[in-house]
Amino acid sequence: MVHRSIRWSIGAVLLLLIARHVLLAFACAPYGDDWGYAAMGMRSDPLERLVHEHHTWNGRYFSNALVLFGPLTLGLGIGLPLYRAVPVVLLVLATAAMAWLLAAWPKLIPRRSDRWAFAAAFTLLHLHAMPHLGEGLYWYTGAVTYHGAWLLLLVHAGALIRMEGAGPRRLQVPIAIGSLVAAAGCNETAMVLLVCGHAGWTLADLVNTRTAPFRRWGMLAMAVGCGLFVTLAPGNAVRSMHFDHRHDVLLTLGMGGVQAARFALTWLSDPVVVCALFLAWWAGRTRATAPGAFQRPTPWLIAAALALGVGTLLPYWTMGMLGQHRTLNFVLGPFLLCMNGAALALGQRGRRQRTPAWLTSGRTTLTALCLGSIGLLAWGNDRWVTQDLVSGDAWRFRRHTAGLHAVIASASRSGSAVAMVPVFPDALRSLRIPEPTADPDAYWNRTLAGYFGGDAFRVVAVDATALPPGAPH
Repeated sequence: MVHRSIRWSIGAVLLLLIARHVLLAFACAPYGDDWGYAAMGMRSDPLERLVHEHHTWNGRYFSNALVLFGPLTLGLGIGLPLYRAVPVVLLVLATAAMAWLLAAWPKLIPRRSDRWAFAAAFTLLHLHAMPHLGEGLYWYTGAVTYHGAWLLLLVHAGALIRMEGAGPRRLQVPIAIGSLVAAAGCNETAMVLLVCGHAGWTLADLVNTRTAPFRRWGMLAMAVGCGLFVTLAPGNAVRSMHFDHRHDVLLTLGMGGVQAARFALTWLSDPVVVCALFLAWWAGRTRATAPGAFQRPTPWLIAAALALGVGTLLPYWTMGMLGQHRTLNFVLGPFLLCMNGAALALGQRGRRQRTPAWLTSGRTTLTALCLGSIGLLAWGNDRWVTQDLVSGDAWRFRRHTAGLHAVIASASRSGSAVAMVPVFPDALRSLRIPEPTADPDAYWNRTLAGYFGGDAFRVVAVDATALPPGAPH
């Protein structure tokens, strides 16, 4: 009865914590590339546009299709509610994908309800530690390109593990192939991780047994083929011309290494992450046995370092700068997963060593669980999510967004060349959505104006007192 009550309490807390992110989704708003890609999808043939993107910008065949066929292409009336539903869908799918991966190791967490609880907790941990929560989950273009790739990687890993087992493989092969092709076509970071992961897996077999199953070679060949399609896209050369410091080896290794150390230190010193790693270590320390993959911490640590290194080195190699935090949001997922795997493996090794009794006591574990839950409410990104919801700023921003869209739509319908829009005085701390500026040629202004009125239309942000009488603000 005690165990059941604890499970119910943990489940209730997890649902409460997830509910905040669902509520925040109702206040998010499109910006930047969302408007630009939607306008292209509405005013040009999407299939032709896909080919055009491949030739002039990048080779991301899967995510480009998602952004060109995004919800805003249906018009703002139905498109905006669907846009705000996407973060909720991604939240659910990421949790389900993690539960699917855990189910591939049935001995690790035997109970299905416990697997879902762990999956929900990991999703919350991922959102908590993201360098930019708005770009990670709530900004459609960034979310489907990077967070979508993350859940596809989870599905791919779950299918691969099942293929290695003795169970039926009929469905696992198409799932593994489909998730690999889709993930590699989302972004370059996912593509590189897939190639490196399959190459490392195949090489490990060759070193240990001097042979590798045909399916390993097949998956590696498929990952390399998808990678070449993305890498050799003519648009990459066009895109790289915008960055003067690209392909600088010293800059890449120096600044990329510094950024990797910076984010590793930031994440591993986060109190919530520390609690999660302790609980993973404790689970390994107190369990009688765990799957063979969790017997050695070294492979997990290497994989974590590889994921973080790709996330920092690749942007410096291709652009000469770290740029936005979408790549770090993405590699945070595999980094945290591998670090938890390493902690579990260290716990397994620690079973053969003497450990202070208080470290493995139920009271210490419950304390870590409570501290982690409090951190997921009042620390890092979660602090701002909670504050924006409780203070009412999220709902004020939602009303402001509706007024801004109404002003622009009205100006466009009336044939005006310029729309003067209000500025939200205090941007949401959790989403950090860029607002239009007083410069009509600024990127945020141009994409917003292009969606509503075309290239000749302009949007200018002004103080609310300068708006015409009766204008919504």
